[in-house]
Amino acid sequence: MLSVFARGSPLCWLEMFRLRSRAPSRGRARQLIASLVLATQALGGLLAPPLARAQESSLEEVTIELIDQPVYHDDEDDLNIKVRISNDSAEPLPGITLNVGREGRLTSRSDLQNSFESDPGLALTAFTTAIRDPLEPGESRVVTLDEPVAEILTGDEAGIYPATINLLDADGAIPLDSLTTYLMYYPDSTETQLNFVATVPLNDLPGRGPNGDFFVEAPGTPLENALRPRGWLTKTVGELNRSDLRLGVAPTPRLVEEIDDMSDGYRRGDEQLSDSSPEAELAGDFIGQLNQLLERDGVQPLLVPYANPDLPSLAASAVDDHVGTQITLGETILSDVLDVDADRSWIYPPGGRTNSESLELMQLSSNAGTKTFFTGSSLVEEDNPLLAGCPIEGLSAACPVSVSTQAGETLGYQADPGLQNRLGSLVRDDDDRLNLQRFFAETAMIREEQPGRTDRIVHATLPSLWHPSPRMIRTLYRGLANAPWIRTVTPEEGLALDIDRTDRRIADNAAAVPNELDSFGYAAIEQAESTVESFNSVGPPAPMYQRLLRNYLVAESRNWWVDDALAAQGLAYARASADEARAEMEKVSIEVSERITLTSRAEDIPVRVLNDAGYPVRVRFQLDSPRLRFEEEQVRTFETGRTPLTIPVRADTSGFFPVTMSLVTPDGSEIIAESQPTVRSTEFNNVALTITVGALFFLIAFYLLRWYRRRNAPPTREPV
Repeated sequence: MLSVFARGSPLCWLEMFRLRSRAPSRGRARQLIASLVLATQALGGLLAPPLARAQESSLEEVTIELIDQPVYHDDEDDLNIKVRISNDSAEPLPGITLNVGREGRLTSRSDLQNSFESDPGLALTAFTTAIRDPLEPGESRVVTLDEPVAEILTGDEAGIYPATINLLDADGAIPLDSLTTYLMYYPDSTETQLNFVATVPLNDLPGRGPNGDFFVEAPGTPLENALRPRGWLTKTVGELNRSDLRLGVAPTPRLVEEIDDMSDGYRRGDEQLSDSSPEAELAGDFIGQLNQLLERDGVQPLLVPYANPDLPSLAASAVDDHVGTQITLGETILSDVLDVDADRSWIYPPGGRTNSESLELMQLSSNAGTKTFFTGSSLVEEDNPLLAGCPIEGLSAACPVSVSTQAGETLGYQADPGLQNRLGSLVRDDDDRLNLQRFFAETAMIREEQPGRTDRIVHATLPSLWHPSPRMIRTLYRGLANAPWIRTVTPEEGLALDIDRTDRRIADNAAAVPNELDSFGYAAIEQAESTVESFNSVGPPAPMYQRLLRNYLVAESRNWWVDDALAAQGLAYARASADEARAEMEKVSIEVSERITLTSRAEDIPVRVLNDAGYPVRVRFQLDSPRLRFEEEQVRTFETGRTPLTIPVRADTSGFFPVTMSLVTPDGSEIIAESQPTVRSTEFNNVALTITVGALFFLIAFYLLRWYRRRNAPPTREPV
């Protein structure tokens, strides 16, 4: 009725009276009286003087917002709908009138989804509430509509009913705003329920920096706040521990690792917190609560790759082997920190995104056969989407899926796109309660498509970086647990039900993540990996290497894919790891004389290796010179401090020539230290000098002998 009522059309009010004739007999008189009053007020609004219309334009910034309502009602409930009225205009509001009505029962999912986007249709007026207290500019007021459900739903069958709440001025003449929510009306218990698989990711931006210290203020929600008694992590795990919901829980291993580190004491900026600090104790308490949750009956732990990376883009990059690395490290951390067996039989791909290449890598990483989850973009769209329903064409896809690649078959679930859109709206609109009610309305409508069938199952995943308020957490999980049309099951339990599976084809290229980011810099991550792995061959302490390794894996996280600033911060983890690895290697150097003289053809050059790293290092010595021959030594280990070393060389010629001496990593890919002394070889000069002196002595001896012979020769006789 809102679009009609907002225009104040008397003809539309007459049409509303016509609909009244079809209203249930109980309470009809009250509805007709209220409708006549409102019709009179609307007509009066049309005849109001120009001053009233000026007031109407000045009150355009008066709004109504849904604060809370029960997820569903039975015939004995009160409505208990809470709305906030906000006056953001410059004029005081003397009072308000709330007109509440409802439309007919929705009979198809398309009608429901259309109602989310379009103006409300004609509504059967149920009751009117007038509030005469003034509302000053900048003020807001919460109003509770606590009339019995019988005021608006009487004798109606179970189902989903749009309910419109119109906000008018005190006289009911000027429409100010309106909203349409949804009443799930189930007066009796349901014999059949919709099987529902929910997955709950526990994920956040990293709170620990590349150097191992925690940010004073982490990007997004600080981890310390999330672990406080009313923080989203504590509230989520606590609510799930108190409920009997059956679902899958997917904790990001990097997040679990950071919280476990905090429980042992940690450094936050310039401050060192001990393991007995309140923050560390809260972290330890959370690890205990998470263990309790993952061990609870009805909760299935799901394995998430270590840093929550985007698998399709990672598989397409030059670091495609990181898919397996991320999965392996994630499994290791969950096994080490938590007392659960999060094996590879179920892998949760972040965002439900995968494609043929990444799915094959997932399959190859699991000997037991991988089961997983898909979003719509990960699967090839059917030729006729209108007939893609399962088990009934034309309705919602409510079956498990089977996907095959060259590496084998994978079973799992495709997330329902409508439900995912509703959940995504909770993030975009900052915990808007109306969007949560729309989500529950969609689940109810899927059930109402075929209310008598038990062989249908749907899946939805909560948003990955959603940090809901305590009220939203409570409403969501208690709604899932208590909604009479929903039966929650774990992912494994859902596959064990007697429900047909549908064969789907995996997409070769998953659709791009919708954002405005520049091309992600996997090349920088590849370079960082090369440097860190080369540094590892030197033999650094294992904790240092593990931190650097995990840093460049963190850079691959899709958590950074919010904006370019966060993406750059993510890549900074990779660059920081490479820089730290190089700085560590630069602590090893060569000490050698600037000028070296070789006095023989084969000789040893004395050098010293200085190791200031604080731990033994393994390096290889290299010598490069066009006139010196050097037999490359094996990799040697140098302890901390100075270590003398002799390098055997053989000169091929005499003279002055440059030599490059290097210490390189054992794998030969990184130069650790370098020195370029000048070498002078005198061996061949001495030989030449000996020959020259020998020749000189020969000449001297030759001429002396010749002189001696001439002097001692007999005198020559004259001829006769």
